[in-house]
Amino acid sequence: MATRRIFYIQKSAVFNRFWVWKKLPIWALVVLAFCSAASAQKSLVPAIEVFGGYSHLSLSTNQLGLENWTQMNGFDVAVTLPHIYKGLGITADASGNYAVAIEQYNYFIGPQYKWEFNHFQFVAHWLYGRAQTRVRQAGSTFTEPSDRQRSVALGGEIDVPLGNRISIRAVQADYVAASAFGANRNGLRLSTGLVVSFGKH
Repeated sequence: MATRRIFYIQKSAVFNRFWVWKKLPIWALVVLAFCSAASAQKSLVPAIEVFGGYSHLSLSTNQLGLENWTQMNGFDVAVTLPHIYKGLGITADASGNYAVAIEQYNYFIGPQYKWEFNHFQFVAHWLYGRAQTRVRQAGSTFTEPSDRQRSVALGGEIDVPLGNRISIRAVQADYVAASAFGANRNGLRLSTGLVVSFGKH
């Protein structure tokens, strides 16, 4: 009886070992297919950069009966596809800046060019869009009294990578040219914040 039990145990061990080796190619194919699918899915996701941070706008406002230059604080956010073709990309940018007597919103989209030097990332861009300027006074609303006109931003930024996915935007500087209430509104916008990268990098 003991001999039959030992023979059965040895037979089961041999069978299990043979079954594992027999099924090994199938498991290998399953793992390989899963890895290939994950890699293909990752390669289909384009690189996307999301920026958010603080913005300061120095805006010419003397023709509105205010100071020559009004200093405005606010926010700046952007979504970028940075690697469309050999450093060329496209970015969409939105910012809002506020002072006691006036506020301005800018909405831009346009091309950019990105390159790296000594672990720093440099970007130059030309953005086109709309600027909404609103005079803040008692009884005013978001749309009145306000003026929405075409706007252009010329500038760039310097990013300092902290890892594969996160960077610090040390500075973004833009010359913003717009018009409001029949007069040109030129300004200098400075922004800083964090950049988070998603997708293929």
